[in-house]
Formats: sequence, structure tokens, C-alpha cells
Amino acid sequence: MESNGRQIQFGLIIILFLSSLIVPVILLYPIQEILYRPNEFYYFAPYFNAYIIFMVSLFVMALVLLINYLIIPKTKKRKNIKRGLVSTSLLIALGFIALSFNTYKWIDSRGIHMNPFFSLKVNFVEWEEIVKVEQVNLEKSGVTKPDHLVFTFQDGSTIEEPLAGNMVLAKNYIANELKQRGLTIENVYK
Repeated sequence: MESNGRQIQFGLIIILFLSSLIVPVILLYPIQEILYRPNEFYYFAPYFNAYIIFMVSLFVMALVLLINYLIIPKTKKRKNIKRGLVSTSLLIALGFIALSFNTYKWIDSRGIHMNPFFSLKVNFVEWEEIVKVEQVNLEKSGVTKPDHLVFTFQDGSTIEEPLAGNMVLAKNYIANELKQRGLTIENVYK
């Protein structure tokens, strides 16, 4: 019976190692959409580090289970210590997975909402606080393509958003919001 349990544990370890590469890409965005996406928005996306944190957390869970699989304690006291360490490690990894679900950003008619990693509340920047938006265009192999938008705020801080996927679609809405406030997206060539 114990060898059957060890086979199941080893199978789980392999599944966790492999899924640490695939599962975050498949599950993170849909889960965030269900939990956090507002009804009306121009752009909604997870931060890239949310994917990395999710991947690393699953990998650490697999690693902890592998160490647990390889170390066979001789006494009951050591078994209990090992169980406690494994349980604590897995709970911490699950906590980081939950935090990766809570790492996202969106743009709507009110402004830019950002919930970075380890933030328990959404940082909000109204359109009126934006003083400049630049579209950085990069030349590659003789072809100039839009690369990213740089938002500059009144306090001098900036954020960059890559012009890919949904952001390309949201750019027209962003330009319209800026136009209503007397701003335009400036082109910068690099």
C-alpha cells in the first residue's frame, strides 16, 4: 500500500513540474477575468510578473514534494517535523499563487487602475492626472512599428504598456479620453 502511495506522489510531482510551465498561461487570465474584470473597460490584463510568480509557486510546490519524496525519516518525531515543513511550504506557495491572481491592471473611462504584486488595494490614476502619453516606435530591419505607450503623470512617474494584443484595440479609446482632456498621443521614434 505504501509503494502505491509513493507512486501517486511521484506522479503528482511530475504533473506539478510540467504544469508549472503551462497552467499559469492557461488559467491566470481567465481566473482574473472572473474575479476582477469590471463590466466596462478598454483594457484589462495581468502583469507579466503574475505569470512568473504563478509558475515559480507551482515549481516550488513540486520541488517541496520531491524533497519530501526523497527524504524518508526513521522516527515518528522526524516524520511529524517533515509533515509540518512540507505543509507550511505548500501553504506559502498557495499564498503566492493567490497573490498572483490579485496582480492585474485595467483602463476604463475613469482612468488607469493598477493592482501590483503585494498590493492589497488598487492604485487609481484619473485621466486628469496624466500630463503626457507617448507612443514609442522602434525601427527593426528597416520597418518602424509601434512598440509601447508611456504614460507620464503629474508627479513625474511613468508607466509603460506594450502595444500588443488588447492594448492595440484600446489605443483608440485611450486617444479619445486624452482628446477630451486636450491631450494627444505623441509619437517618439527610436
